Amino acid sequence: MVNRGQPSRDCLPCRKRKLRCDLRPDGCGQCLRARLRCYGYRDPQDLVFRDETRSTKQKVVARQSHPTTMELGWNIRARYAFFSVYVLGFSHSLGPVAPFYNRASSLDHLSASIEATSLAFVAIQLHAPALKHLASISYVTAIQRLGKALSELSNSGEEEALQSILLLDMYEKMVNPNPRGSSWMSHALGGMSLLAPRLQRFASSITGRQLCGRLVTALTVSCGASALRVPDALTTLRGHLDPSMGTVKWKFTGILSQVVDLQAEFHNTGGICTTNLAERAQHLDDQLRGLEETLPLSWRSRQISPVRPDPLVFGSHYEIYADHFVTQVTNGIRVARLMVNKILLVGTSADVSNSSPSNNILAQICDITHHICATVPQFVLPEALPENSLPFSPHQSLQCCLLLAPLYIAHQVSTDSLMRHWILQCLRYMAETGCMRIAKDVADLMIRNPDVDYWLVYAMVGCYAFAA
Repeated sequence: MVNRGQPSRDCLPCRKRKLRCDLRPDGCGQCLRARLRCYGYRDPQDLVFRDETRSTKQKVVARQSHPTTMELGWNIRARYAFFSVYVLGFSHSLGPVAPFYNRASSLDHLSASIEATSLAFVAIQLHAPALKHLASISYVTAIQRLGKALSELSNSGEEEALQSILLLDMYEKMVNPNPRGSSWMSHALGGMSLLAPRLQRFASSITGRQLCGRLVTALTVSCGASALRVPDALTTLRGHLDPSMGTVKWKFTGILSQVVDLQAEFHNTGGICTTNLAERAQHLDDQLRGLEETLPLSWRSRQISPVRPDPLVFGSHYEIYADHFVTQVTNGIRVARLMVNKILLVGTSADVSNSSPSNNILAQICDITHHICATVPQFVLPEALPENSLPFSPHQSLQCCLLLAPLYIAHQVSTDSLMRHWILQCLRYMAETGCMRIAKDVADLMIRNPDVDYWLVYAMVGCYAFAA
């Protein structure tokens, strides 16, 4: 309760007219002269106090200053996005990063490598050149710190050093989409140099084997994108790790390294499929088909047939897999088969007297491309998975990113005009509804230059950098 002071006893007309009331008992003289009705005088005892709690509270709140929101730096926000969206939410191969980072000092090479990679990751997602500049500054810092650490490397810091190298390799793949540049190979080869004299120690721990597996993938893909043969050191590394690495992805990368060698030799012959190359291509296709046919039951897809035709479904059904990782590896097997079948098709085209082999290869290509198309709706249809949304979530955009390069090669090798048109429409849907600019770039490339090498498109969309 707030004391309002001594209230006025004047009548209401005098208070309104701000006149001094004469307070005559028989009626106010001011009202009498003005011929106004006088309502009498107020009782002061009823008006000494008023409940002003609410108005006073409002005045106090109005005078209080609102606390300003703390603005987090881009390095902190990027690191949070990188860990929450990619490391812990999407990737199946960056398991060691989080525990390494928890133990790392803010001034060591691993922290700088994570900061550079995080900023590059967010810069790509937000199409923000300014963040790329910040990432490049952190990248230089990471290189300097890593160089110093390698000059005095102890056994206890070996795994963290290899993890930093792999993160910097990922950075290069994100910011430099040209796979024919030297930077695409530099970090992967540097990782091999670090690993070679320490292979036994790395192979003896779970974390070490995980890092080795990541390095094998990095170097295999880098060689494929650069049109180079896989180095002998990688074959030696695989030989040491084979007894303890029996996953589907490990088996696939082993066959893929042979496909990469085959492509490099095919490239060196000027695109001529010799008898030797054709025999090796056929053998690799048999291996890849056998791997796909013997996938674990948990990797098998569920076929979904929509009640009504849907423009985002090619044919009568689509397939849902256990997760995006299984989808990625399965499509990787199919893409590798398309690569070797393209080489086989060149060899059979030279024999105009017998069209049967060529027809068989075209039938295989048709079947493989249909399976690739069937993997798309699970990530773009809102009703296909509970987590799907419109526009796409960051996680959903990464899932669709894994489809772009396989769809490009399917569009490239398919002779079905309806399928080719459907693939273009899917990419435009991803671009417009899912807000994926890279999908529009790939669609434009399909129209403008449909014969670009698969690996160049793979590098362009960041498939390795954003791989699960």
